[in-house]
Amino acid sequence: MTVGGNAMSKKNKDIEVQIKEEERSVNGQTVTVTQLVIGKKMIGEVIPENKVFQAYSDDRLLGSFRTLDDGIENVIRSWNLHE
Repeated sequence: MTVGGNAMSKKNKDIEVQIKEEERSVNGQTVTVTQLVIGKKMIGEVIPENKVFQAYSDDRLLGSFRTLDDGIENVIRSWNLHE
């Protein structure tokens, strides 16, 4: 049996994520906060704390990560799921 018609497909769009760094005082220490920005909207931050990186999206803690890259990846993944 053959079913006719066109299958709907969703095309992936390339979205540019900018990474900005900002010096900020956290718990009395100056740290480099990594901000992820799409257009003019900040989608999340990764903040070093002790030997891990805390990732935040929409003021929600996503978790603690061993590397900055893992924190960045999780912010993007969280944004992608909720967009």
